[in-house]
Amino acid sequence: MNPKSTRKSVSFKAQARTVDHLGKGQIADAPTAVSELWKNSYDAYARDVALHLFDDDIKCGAIIDNGCGMTYEQLSNSWLTIGTSSKTKKNILPEEDRFGLKDRYTQGEKGIGRLSTAFLAPVTLIVTKKVNTQYSAALIDWRLFENTYLGLHDIKVPMQQFDNLSELPEICSGLQQDMLNNLALSPKTEDEKILRRMWERFSEDEQEAFDLRHNIKDDEVFISTEQKVRLLSESFNFKLNHIDSWTTFLSKVADLDGSEHGTALFLLDLNRDLALLTNRGDMNREADEYKAIKRDLVDTLRAFVDPFNRESDESNEFHYEIMAFDRAGYLSGEQTEILNYQDVFGYSEFETLEHKISGQVDEKGWFRGHVTAFGKEYPNVVIPCRTPGMDALTKTGAFDFKLGTFEQMFSKSTHEPEHHSHLLEQAEKYSGFMIFRDGLRVLPYGRIDNDFFDIEENRSKSAGRYYWSSRRSFGQILLDQKSNQLLKDKAGREGFVKNQAARELKSLVKVLLLKLADTYFGSQSEERQVMLEQLSKDKQKQLKARNSSARLSKKAFTSALTINLPKLNLHVESARIVHRELEESVAISIHHLDALAKGIDKLEALRPELKAPNKPAKMDEYLEDQYRSYRDLFGELSELLQTCRERLNNLEAHSQQRSPMESAQNKYNSIDSALTKLVSGYASDIDKTLERLLSVWKKSARTDKEAFELQALPILDTVTDTSDTTLVLNSLDRIYRNLADDIATKYEGFLQAMDKLEQGVDLESAFTLAEDDRVKAEQEITQMRSLAQLGISFEILAHELSAQDKAVTRSLNSMSINAKTELGFKNAMKAHKQFTEYLRFLSPLKLSGYQTRDDITGQDIVKNVRLFFQEQFEQQNIHLEFSDTFMRMKVVDVKSRIIPVFINLLNNALYWAALADQEREIKVGIINDLVVIANNGPAIDPDDIGNLFQLFYSRRPTGNGVGLYLSKQNLAIARHKIWYAEKPEEKLIQGGTNFVIQFRGMEVR
Repeated sequence: MNPKSTRKSVSFKAQARTVDHLGKGQIADAPTAVSELWKNSYDAYARDVALHLFDDDIKCGAIIDNGCGMTYEQLSNSWLTIGTSSKTKKNILPEEDRFGLKDRYTQGEKGIGRLSTAFLAPVTLIVTKKVNTQYSAALIDWRLFENTYLGLHDIKVPMQQFDNLSELPEICSGLQQDMLNNLALSPKTEDEKILRRMWERFSEDEQEAFDLRHNIKDDEVFISTEQKVRLLSESFNFKLNHIDSWTTFLSKVADLDGSEHGTALFLLDLNRDLALLTNRGDMNREADEYKAIKRDLVDTLRAFVDPFNRESDESNEFHYEIMAFDRAGYLSGEQTEILNYQDVFGYSEFETLEHKISGQVDEKGWFRGHVTAFGKEYPNVVIPCRTPGMDALTKTGAFDFKLGTFEQMFSKSTHEPEHHSHLLEQAEKYSGFMIFRDGLRVLPYGRIDNDFFDIEENRSKSAGRYYWSSRRSFGQILLDQKSNQLLKDKAGREGFVKNQAARELKSLVKVLLLKLADTYFGSQSEERQVMLEQLSKDKQKQLKARNSSARLSKKAFTSALTINLPKLNLHVESARIVHRELEESVAISIHHLDALAKGIDKLEALRPELKAPNKPAKMDEYLEDQYRSYRDLFGELSELLQTCRERLNNLEAHSQQRSPMESAQNKYNSIDSALTKLVSGYASDIDKTLERLLSVWKKSARTDKEAFELQALPILDTVTDTSDTTLVLNSLDRIYRNLADDIATKYEGFLQAMDKLEQGVDLESAFTLAEDDRVKAEQEITQMRSLAQLGISFEILAHELSAQDKAVTRSLNSMSINAKTELGFKNAMKAHKQFTEYLRFLSPLKLSGYQTRDDITGQDIVKNVRLFFQEQFEQQNIHLEFSDTFMRMKVVDVKSRIIPVFINLLNNALYWAALADQEREIKVGIINDLVVIANNGPAIDPDDIGNLFQLFYSRRPTGNGVGLYLSKQNLAIARHKIWYAEKPEEKLIQGGTNFVIQFRGMEVR
């Protein structure tokens, strides 16, 4: 008898917790989750996507976009369906959903990326709208899916359509109540009773698990999943200001496409990582956890779109950002920028690198492209990258390759000092070797903690041969879904699935990197040795020439001052005597007039020799004072001679002892003779110098001709019939190369200098200017580093002061009515208001924070000035005057940018006006649409005018040299200008100090 058959067919059953595993369980971290959701926005042809974080008692976030959005049916049938076919088919969206943008290849593969929201927050409110449809909303508490007893069919997601976003708070409240039905808190039907029992059993299981792992020394209290769901639903109220930033995105596409469209995922009760970025509370900003969270988020999502694409570098159609807002929200609150799509190392920066490779590895595993090493280009480079055992056509497929770097040590770099310092800072922030697929970044490649190509591991073995370093390299591998379809991502986005294609990609790139290093960049590269040797020689010669030039210039400068100062004093005194005689004499004979004229002619002829020489870039305080005294004395001589000339001409004209024709002829002859004598003198000096120079170079040429003989003869003397011919010949060639390079550099440099002289180039001025620029650049680098530290310190201080300010305000306002009547309270409140005004004045110095643009009138500025300075002007007996025209001016800008500029200028004026000899006054007015702030203190020294707006430059004994610099930089952001007035027509007070501001778009009512 045959036993009864047990054969049958069954289907898989999915419990609710499957969603929990596919979502939160598959994602490694918050940055990866955000990346998955941004990809969905990209697939939906969004122009903009953002992660916005909102501070509140229950911290929320929003991933918002202006993509094509979804209809009510699509939300239900597609978004709430796991593993939709639309992702696997990779179909391009219909034309009406692409809005005229370039075609985008679908990035999603499995249709589960949307579940990433569960990692970011336990509850998601999705709101979406397609063109010409209503808004649709759905509310999902992902914790419902943690219940091990529930099936997918046991959980219902509440949904609703509505017309206006202003209805959203009420809609959300209703959906929250509907969602609680999943808990069957008041069961009536048999199904509801079963559901209720499932939740009770799950809570019992959670309690049992908690008791097993709980340490009685901890103060942790058990809260079941059900309690968490109920607690959030009962305590959370959706606020309208959470949608303000999304409406900006929607308005943008409404103008472009004729209707609003997009999707917003509101994340309720953010996870710890995002909550700390929203408000770190008592945690120090230097805490390791906080820094790591921010670094990982930025490092993962920066360069989300291929930054090395020349086309996208010029016109990016997909913008992304991460911002955090305080409790006041998007429109009126303070904002912190965490990431912006423009903050990348892009194509234009890549092209400036001294080392770069650009090309393609074809499907056979051969690299073809261009290499640049030490700025020298090597076109049409071909490198085989295959390893033994590879198929004729690799499984990886063809891919584009781009990589660039620079020498870490400046002594070995071809970059200028400023550019090299800049690149070191850029590498600290942007370095990484990333992988992109169809223009979007593939994770986790390029992150600090990812070393897929063993770059850092190999470098630890031999930094010389394994030249490449992830920490100072910028590059990409560019894939596409057609050519590289076997390179598939793991479900959790921890990289490629480990298959043959991925292993071949790794091998191809590792071989390519090593061969590039061996040929061009690493310690085994002959090209590198030759280039470094030549570079070292060039830099040593340049440094020697620069130092020699600077030393000679300073020596000539000091010598000229020392030798000429006694002569200058003597000639100035002679000019004063002539000037007094001309001023006091009423009638002078024609003979005496001629004698005086000859005396002036003599002084005029000596004046060019006494002219103040070009000052060196660096001078000590003593030499600086000596130079300024000499300059002022020479200025006096020039002015005296000009005045004497004018007086002589006037006397001669009034004496009528010569006819006009005779006087003009005498003047012509006199000037002609003086100039001829001057030119002849210089020509004679040049002839003598050229003779000396010719003698020096003939001697140098003889020495250079003998140099080869001196170096080569000892080698020839040692040659015998048994000598190594190759070694001898190579030695002679090496001597030739070294001498030829040295001789060419030496003589070509001389010929180029002579050529410049022939063309009328003033080499002395050029050298002086170059040295000035170099010294200023070095100072600016040092100053910017100091300013960066100052800015970081101020940002921390400003944040803490702001928090304390709010705390003090709340405390003072909470005091009793009786306490508020006390004199002590009134004084405390007055002092606190003054402190708050000072804090507002400092606000534009903050590195971050959103600030709105307002109408700023002259009256607003005056009000803030008087509030800030109180009675200081009266106490120092200074008359402060604002013109009526200024009071009627208006400019549109950020108040905290404009008003501190006036505060700073008037604070400086307060100091300098106090040094005035006469009545002290400060005037603010308008001249020809220019705002002028003037005081009658001492005018600025002419040599100081060019440095007024330099960082840390100040002539005030207690000045820090930051105020004017920051004023100029802040105004420049809005394309306003500020300068020191030198033209009389731009001055309100002649002889005093006048600063001019040109406001863009200023109006006078």
